[in-house]
Amino acid sequence: MKKIVTSIAVISLLAACGEKAAEGKVDYAVLSGKVSSVDAKGENQKLLLLQNDEVVKEIPVQADGTFRDTIREIGDNHFYYLVENPAVQTPLYLANGTNMELTLNEEVSKTMVSGSQTKQTQYLIERNSFINDRINGADSNLFGQKPQEFKENVKAFFAELDKKLKAYGFDEEFVKNQEKWTNYKFVEYLTIFPTYHRYTSGDEAILPDDFYAERDGIDYDNAEEFRTIDTYRDLVRSKFYTIINNPNDAENIKKFISEVNALKSDNIRADLAKGTFQLISPSSTVNKEIFDFINKNVTDEKVKEAAKKAYDVATKLTSGSPSPKFSNYENFNGGTTSLDDFKGKVTYIDIWATWCLPCRGEIPALKELEKKFHGKDVAFVSISIDQNKDEWKEFVKSEDLKGVQLFAENAFESQFIQDYGIRQIPTFIIIDKEGKIVNADAPRPSSDEITGLLEGLLKK
Repeated sequence: MKKIVTSIAVISLLAACGEKAAEGKVDYAVLSGKVSSVDAKGENQKLLLLQNDEVVKEIPVQADGTFRDTIREIGDNHFYYLVENPAVQTPLYLANGTNMELTLNEEVSKTMVSGSQTKQTQYLIERNSFINDRINGADSNLFGQKPQEFKENVKAFFAELDKKLKAYGFDEEFVKNQEKWTNYKFVEYLTIFPTYHRYTSGDEAILPDDFYAERDGIDYDNAEEFRTIDTYRDLVRSKFYTIINNPNDAENIKKFISEVNALKSDNIRADLAKGTFQLISPSSTVNKEIFDFINKNVTDEKVKEAAKKAYDVATKLTSGSPSPKFSNYENFNGGTTSLDDFKGKVTYIDIWATWCLPCRGEIPALKELEKKFHGKDVAFVSISIDQNKDEWKEFVKSEDLKGVQLFAENAFESQFIQDYGIRQIPTFIIIDKEGKIVNADAPRPSSDEITGLLEGLLKK
């Protein structure tokens, strides 16, 4: 009996030890600190914790600018960004057991880090600061240099960064990851050099035959590196999205879909497919191909829903279909105006906003177009989706805008804007004399074809 009791005691002791070991295992990280600036409006301020460009957590900020939160479910990808605003984005390395305190700063080099397991984050901040100062800085004249000189100087900078990395004494896995990060960043600079050189020097760059040698050997179908190295992710996206730099080129869209579908990496196919729903438009001839491509590769249900909505809207907006209507929009000249008021006229609609620079860039051409068709059965209707009605009124007055100037109360959420599936502005729409759609994604006033198109409709 004594042996049995002793055995039970030993088992109980082992169980208790096991419980204490489990209790001691930390399966989370703690982030705390202070933001660089407190929201002056006193609104609910939040930090965004991003991984692979996706928001994984929103961290509330207190009225005094402090924050504290627990980050759970940390996998084997430890790289994150903490975003206060577009100017304050701090790279982080988080692991189970990390307890980090941050004082954020718009100058990344001045961000203060303390706590346990923070050396990797300190290096990442030093890395980004080094690149901003030595390569991206306003005082840098690198991109104005000759191609080979530029390449050698950037190589030298990255060799200096490599010394900083090695000085920390990190484990082999972290060092290898960062060496690859640097190699891909170097290729990124080679890729953008011709464009930036033209911008800074005014001359076309004459590249040596081997200028892109480091780029030529890259495998653009590596799922693991796409998941854990953001510079590799940027290169992959750039390579494939360059194919569709003209969203109206149906053949290039088909080529893009074919090449992405041939990739073996599910995560790369899903990422590249995710952004293509914006290519679905009433004027596209390959909407079905884009929609099927998204459904085949994307797992995010929200993206699939957005793609279906865009596809359904585009299908309804084909030429010859009755146009969606708007009613009782406020008219700058007084009263309200509805789409039915323009029956019997060709109607050229401009969806715009005062804050939209491309919209403002079309105003001179729109004024000239209105002059050409003055006195003819063409109605020029501009619908503002500004949030601030007073700013809209002031702008219309100060710029002496012509045509019919209307205001949509709910901006992008206005029913007419939703019915046309408008996701970006300016957007131009042409409706015929009977109220039927001619083109739901019509040419801009500055285009060569718009005058002939309107003249042709007047003859019908």
